[in-house]
Amino acid sequence: MSEKKLQDKVAIVTGGARGLGRGYALRLAGLGADIAIIDRNLHSADVYDFERAQMAAPTVMEECRALGVRSIGIQADLADRAAAEKAVAEVVKQLGRIDIAVCNAGGGTVTFADERREEEADNGQAPAEKTGDVALTGTPADCPQHMLTRVLDINLMTCMYTCMAVAPYMKAQKAGKIVTSSSTAGISASAFYHPYGTAKAAIIHYTRSLAQELGPYNINVNSIAPGIIRTGRLGDRSRMAKRIPLRREGTIEDCARVVEFLVTDLSDYVTGKTISIDGGFCDQR
Repeated sequence: MSEKKLQDKVAIVTGGARGLGRGYALRLAGLGADIAIIDRNLHSADVYDFERAQMAAPTVMEECRALGVRSIGIQADLADRAAAEKAVAEVVKQLGRIDIAVCNAGGGTVTFADERREEEADNGQAPAEKTGDVALTGTPADCPQHMLTRVLDINLMTCMYTCMAVAPYMKAQKAGKIVTSSSTAGISASAFYHPYGTAKAAIIHYTRSLAQELGPYNINVNSIAPGIIRTGRLGDRSRMAKRIPLRREGTIEDCARVVEFLVTDLSDYVTGKTISIDGGFCDQR
């Protein structure tokens, strides 16, 4: 990444404090972009052993600064539209503009491990040695209301609110790149892992619609749909490699390279598209 293709650009990465978001932030910082991390917890990597071991500094912002760019962190709940607008306005205030938005916030879970740690602390409990996420149990015909609301909020609404918040700034400068984060769960229907797949499918439709609206302003809007990717939250799933045509689980770098394509001039004539990053998994019949 010696070529600074994103020099003088400002990129927002939501959910960028760990995992895939961290990978996107570091990739774009390596290309010269100034980085704004917006996350509900800027230290969320601390509770996942795999994530914590990868960190080269206490926060992703510090890791980005070590690459020679400006970087700020804003802690905000992007499922709150007013909070999303305030966070984006703060990025413009501190960094001057917004050229790129990677809407990565989300996840297929009801409660994240760091939230469980916070709940334990609030209740006066000693934190458990191992605290995991609260997994989904909903189906299309039977989904608890709290699960439905939570998963749609943290996936679909965070994406929409971020896009709505950055759009006026990009329209004013008549340029911008937006990347939304769907999933292969939003492409291949399943009776399980609901309502995550529904939220991710909606993101694909929203991306296509937004691309139509913002195209005349020279703003590209595309989506990525990661498949089985190794992150700290989801753990080692290499056992599934035999079900993937490329015979391996994906890496964060596999996804970051596609994001690089979508936020640089390489994709200037691509908009409204969804790129699966799944080793061919979704195309099997």
